[in-house]
Amino acid sequence: MRRRAFLLTMGGAAAGAMRSIALAADAQQQVFDLFSKIASALSDDDAAMFVEAVDPGMPSFQQFRRDIVALTDLADLTNSIEVLSDTGDDTHRAEELDWFLEIVGKADPHTVERRREVVKFGLERKGGKGKKWKIVSIDPLHFFAPPKLI
Repeated sequence: MRRRAFLLTMGGAAAGAMRSIALAADAQQQVFDLFSKIASALSDDDAAMFVEAVDPGMPSFQQFRRDIVALTDLADLTNSIEVLSDTGDDTHRAEELDWFLEIVGKADPHTVERRREVVKFGLERKGGKGKKWKIVSIDPLHFFAPPKLI
């Protein structure tokens, strides 16, 4: 009798652990998909998609929004991202991305700036029932500033 109770308890604990692993893996994939969409949107001159992914309560949000809109207005962008670090759970994530950004001036396509930096992001699930991932911190924020030479 005791043996059965122990096995059932262990089975329940294992199932709970497997659910936690599945939720973390799902969260990891959702965050990866978010950054893939952001990089694609920037290449398509869609600053709004990136801005919508950022929590308006993020420090320096207004400056970030102005910078990313100016960046996409002034330049054609090519992005490449590689995940260096991905930690967290199904409500909070910390991401480090090796982000390569090629900036080609729209007014003068001979003007090219290349940026490559490790960019750190903090994310949280925000909102009501659907709870979407929102970026709550970006470091360094200046990585997404408009180019100075264009």
